[in-house]
Amino acid sequence: MMAERAPHSARAEGWSPIRGYLVERERLFARIRAGDDLPALIARMAAISSLFGAAYGLTVGAYAGGWQPLYNAVKFPGMLLATLILCVVALYMLGALIGSRLSLAQTAAVVLSAILVTTALLVSLTPPLGFLMLTALEEYTFVVFINLVAIVVCGIAGARFALQASAAMHIDDPPLRRRFVTLMKAWMALYGLVGMQMLWLFRPYFRATDVFVRPPGESAFEHGWKLLLSVLRHLL
Repeated sequence: MMAERAPHSARAEGWSPIRGYLVERERLFARIRAGDDLPALIARMAAISSLFGAAYGLTVGAYAGGWQPLYNAVKFPGMLLATLILCVVALYMLGALIGSRLSLAQTAAVVLSAILVTTALLVSLTPPLGFLMLTALEEYTFVVFINLVAIVVCGIAGARFALQASAAMHIDDPPLRRRFVTLMKAWMALYGLVGMQMLWLFRPYFRATDVFVRPPGESAFEHGWKLLLSVLRHLL
């Protein structure tokens, strides 16, 4: 009787949000590769990512005040999931073109696992980030800088996780595994560009305002170029 319960108990422990997704990642990769109840897995990862993203958004919004805590709690996870929806079909189709047999659900699960890692790391940084922001109320540039650094670092960790997941999906076919990992790296560039523009569209995050979404206009890349030129002018 005990022997029959052991596998179920181990699996239940392994699917805790911390151990199942961060420490025991091979269990997660094996489930995606096998296509084991993917709708439930995708729903759970999306829900946890949204919860973690909302917690980070609330912290950022608390610095800005006004409606921003509520706005950011919706905008930040929404931005991540919207970017996934816009880009995941491209990864699925390109993967099929190079010979991958991953379904759309498997492809979405791979990308969602990376988003979950990113948001889990962000929420773990929320207490120190909240302390730094709420004790440096007049240092707006400092607040924006530390949050950008946190997002970039956590995003890099999530991207690395996605590459590990991509390799694990084709573990029995080394040539295909190499091609798919290369494809994933190229696709990440597309995802990053769309994500940057999505972040820009949903700004502001750090100022009190009634605006939820900015009207389309200047792109994130145009603004970044102007910011770079401004910095260079000050340095020179």
